[in-house]
Amino acid sequence: MDLILTPVRVATSKPARQTYLNTLLVMITSTILLVLAIIAYILFYLNYVPQIGIERVIHLQYGDGPHPYGIAALDSSLVSQQAYDIIVSLNVPRSPPNIAQGNFMLSMSLLPPTYKPSLPATSSSILKRTNTVTPEETLFFSRRPAILTYTSRLVSLSERFLSLPLYILGLRQESEVLHIPMAESQSFPKGWKNVPGYVMLELQAGQEVQVYDVRVLFTARFGGLRWLMYNHRLISFVVFTCAFWSSEMIFTLLGWLAVRTLFTPQQEVKTELVKAEETDASQVKGEGEEETDEPDLSDTPRTFPTYGRQAPLRYVPKVKEEESEEFIMDETAIQPLTAEADDEDEEPEAYRAGRDSGVGTSFSEGGERSGLARRRSKGGK
Repeated sequence: MDLILTPVRVATSKPARQTYLNTLLVMITSTILLVLAIIAYILFYLNYVPQIGIERVIHLQYGDGPHPYGIAALDSSLVSQQAYDIIVSLNVPRSPPNIAQGNFMLSMSLLPPTYKPSLPATSSSILKRTNTVTPEETLFFSRRPAILTYTSRLVSLSERFLSLPLYILGLRQESEVLHIPMAESQSFPKGWKNVPGYVMLELQAGQEVQVYDVRVLFTARFGGLRWLMYNHRLISFVVFTCAFWSSEMIFTLLGWLAVRTLFTPQQEVKTELVKAEETDASQVKGEGEEETDEPDLSDTPRTFPTYGRQAPLRYVPKVKEEESEEFIMDETAIQPLTAEADDEDEEPEAYRAGRDSGVGTSFSEGGERSGLARRRSKGGK
């Protein structure tokens, strides 16, 4: 039965319970730190890797100036020290005025976030407003040409004839989308004032130009770590999460060791002192027990018997009385009991103790008394 219960006792012993508790605490702490590492990587990804594509619709204003223009807010979508490709997308109809227009210019200005646009009411105010945008306020400026794709009359008629069912069903329109690149790998210095907050686009083709839709597209060109995190998201997630989790575990362990170093040494020293005192007490107790095996008779008065007719010898130790000023100062520790033998009234205790010890059994009781009577008679003479 004891052999069967031995594993149970080992599994439920105090060291085993302490090990279970420490393991549980480590697992809970590791899980919490892992969740924190995942959250930390997600926040790091959102803050470090910007949006790869930012698109803004620009609503052109006609009749307020010589050319249609529009302003759109970029908010805080762009980030500093990141290269962007800027493309303007124009959806224009293939109408006779646009075909006759030929080449026209697009002017784009990136304005700081401190710029405050206002909608003018007259053409004079728009001219005044355009003149107020100084080069110091412009973070980036670009002008690019645009033109509709040329098609001959025969190709145009053949295409329209073949695509006539699509035009009738509304699945196709007689329009063209122009993509005009305005900047390539354009980056902005560090600082929120250096990052554009508004984009202003102007079609320098007069009021006769016809446009369905205008959009500005900012495409981020990643490189280095951002490229790795964006194009290999799963690998980046695993690697960076493990790195964050390992760092958290290391710093948690260092913090736990620091707290233990600050608070546990005093208790350990006290425990060691208590153990040392208990060890010394046990050693002293053991030595005392060994010494008490034999009685210590050095401070005990004793009487030693003698042979023949000599008086018994008595050992009297030197004792100092604390409450009295008298001391027993004997020159010899062992002295005969001759003075006590002269007492006629009563028999001395020392002699009686010597007689009781049983030493000198060759003398009879009567002989001892006759010897004692002769000594008394001699003392009387």
